[in-house]
Amino acid sequence: MELPFKFVAISVFVHATESEEKVKGVMESLLPEEVEIEKSKAKGHHGDPIVILKARIDRRPFLRKFWCRVIEKLQKNEKEKLTQYMRDRIGDDCRLYLRFDKQLAVSDELALVDSGDALHVRINISAYPAKREIAIEKMEKFIASGWDKVENWK
Repeated sequence: MELPFKFVAISVFVHATESEEKVKGVMESLLPEEVEIEKSKAKGHHGDPIVILKARIDRRPFLRKFWCRVIEKLQKNEKEKLTQYMRDRIGDDCRLYLRFDKQLAVSDELALVDSGDALHVRINISAYPAKREIAIEKMEKFIASGWDKVENWK
């Protein structure tokens, strides 16, 4: 079974009150070991220091590892929620936008959120031509094919 993804980009903000190592550990738990995490620094609205952690996955075997790790950490109700709202989370740029609660992710659970302090995941869907409706069709076929079964991706 083939993943309908070209690449995945992950980013997260680490605020001064948070442990950078814990948040980085969340990213490392989702990423294949071969994928590097980039770090940059910024200032928040009130001048507080913020660390930005980013990673990009674009090789097929690494995309499969990433997807396995995501679906292993998603609770059953979160898988259902993702299936239900997948169409709404695909933009005109053929990307699937997901946000996972950062605090729950530190506890090794993934839960979808619409806003707030989150781990941001942007999945570029392989859609030719690059149109939202084609991306949605691809993802609907992906869902119908057993997208949430780890054994399909190992």
